[in-house]
Amino acid sequence: MKLLIITQKVDQDDDLLGFFVDWLGEFAKHFERIHVITLAKGRYSLPDHVFVHSLGKELGRSKLLQLMKFYFLLFKFVPKTDGVFAHMSPLFVLASWPATVVYRKKIIFWYLHRSLTLKLKIANRLCYKIVTAAKESLRLRSGKIIEVGHGIDVQRFHVERNWELASQQPPRVLSVGRISEIKDYPTLVRSVEIIKNRLSGIKVQIVGRPVMKPDFQILESLKQLISGLNLQTNVELVGFVPYSKLRSYYENNYININLTPPGGIDKSVLEGMAAGQFTLTSNTAFRKYFGPYGHVLIFKHGDPNDLTEKLQNVLLLSAQQKQEISAFLVRVVLEQHGLKQLIKKISNTFPNQSFLID
Repeated sequence: MKLLIITQKVDQDDDLLGFFVDWLGEFAKHFERIHVITLAKGRYSLPDHVFVHSLGKELGRSKLLQLMKFYFLLFKFVPKTDGVFAHMSPLFVLASWPATVVYRKKIIFWYLHRSLTLKLKIANRLCYKIVTAAKESLRLRSGKIIEVGHGIDVQRFHVERNWELASQQPPRVLSVGRISEIKDYPTLVRSVEIIKNRLSGIKVQIVGRPVMKPDFQILESLKQLISGLNLQTNVELVGFVPYSKLRSYYENNYININLTPPGGIDKSVLEGMAAGQFTLTSNTAFRKYFGPYGHVLIFKHGDPNDLTEKLQNVLLLSAQQKQEISAFLVRVVLEQHGLKQLIKKISNTFPNQSFLID
């Protein structure tokens, strides 16, 4: 079976989309030939039967030339493939639909976002199935939606934790994600301000960068908040980190804090869990993954006092208790959000699944 994939970027160093190179490598185990149409490409290493075709955004090519090349590649490869996998953008579904109708191919659409747009509603009508990490990740209501997990390469993030040693050190905290309003980093900073007098050695690293125009103002406000509370020695705004270098931050910090509101499943939380980090979040959608430890790991959204209390309670746990919870979190990601299971589920969603390579 042959597959056409349409995505935004193929670059293992990209902080937002670098993970997709791992996805392509896993897809390659299920299909005999894969063509990838991408807006831009960077550094990657993939099997010989995976062919990446860039529209040239990384070269500064005009949108008109990109569009012309897109349809040239689309009508070249759709007749030769058994299905199309469109990643993240509803526009990819809308744009590829004419060719898939002509050649009677199915579109599987991966999507997870809180916004409910007209483009998404149309894409839902045009595609065969929508696959997503968790149904909480979508506001769309459709019978086409299939929940398949998030696709975390647990081996990539695996860390052997020494909780005896960690318990003797000042707290080292990590928070990963784009600098934006929804990430609610001010709550983390205010929690550090509360707790620093009791734990003067606490260190927090915030990994991420602004992307959208409003995000840059949020970054400046965050810098002012850190400075105004005199937390420069406690809170570090790391900024951009290539996806290929991200593991070391999960390894060097043993607590992971995510401050998003209830809703979608944030990939950075699962990456921290896969790395065996003690993971705290205000997103109640994770309650079903935290099992008996939900009351320990979930704090009230936007409440620095509750976050501080939960963080202190975590630090008071014995090394054995921390090890048990850490091992539980790793196991949950492996069983419910592992990359191999995800790609197998997506691959088997195509109608001609009997032709898949085992």
